[in-house]
Amino acid sequence: MFDFDEKFIRSLKKQDHSTFNVFYLKTVDIFFRYVDCNYYFEKEDIQDIISDFYVKVWDAVKKYDEKFSFASYIWTILKNTIKDHLKKNSNIPFSVLDKEDTWSSFSEQILDDEDLTLILENNFKFEYIEKSMKNLDEISSDIIYLKFIEEKNNDEIADILWISQENIRQKLSRAIKYLKSLLEWYN
Repeated sequence: MFDFDEKFIRSLKKQDHSTFNVFYLKTVDIFFRYVDCNYYFEKEDIQDIISDFYVKVWDAVKKYDEKFSFASYIWTILKNTIKDHLKKNSNIPFSVLDKEDTWSSFSEQILDDEDLTLILENNFKFEYIEKSMKNLDEISSDIIYLKFIEEKNNDEIADILWISQENIRQKLSRAIKYLKSLLEWYN
């Protein structure tokens, strides 16, 4: 997703307008889809969030320290923009279900590649998946999104979300089982 080289990032940090336009055009659909799939926002609210996000990126990118992951930096800005929007608009429906207490041991929840492939190859309708994704906790939702929509590997996800690979595997397994149970209910 973020295949920007160091030269591009330095140009972005210098607030070059054409570089920022390229950044915007390459990322706007990704961020819009992410917010749309993971939160109960109207399209107009999502557009407001995305607009605020790019304003914040424009202001914040000049402070970016190149020792750290650019993707993590940008995702953090997006998450903070969403949180700011939620604080300003407390009447927005919001549901985060923390399912940690309902799961049995991790070893019982592990899916092998064959099970995972079967789940993903089922002919689920996108609208059901989208509705179900909104019932996951924020981290699990992010992991699912990054893994299957953005096609990131666990190393990249760990770098973006700043969590361990073991935690990623655990949350991914639990989230898939939970989504599977919800999607079976829809069918």
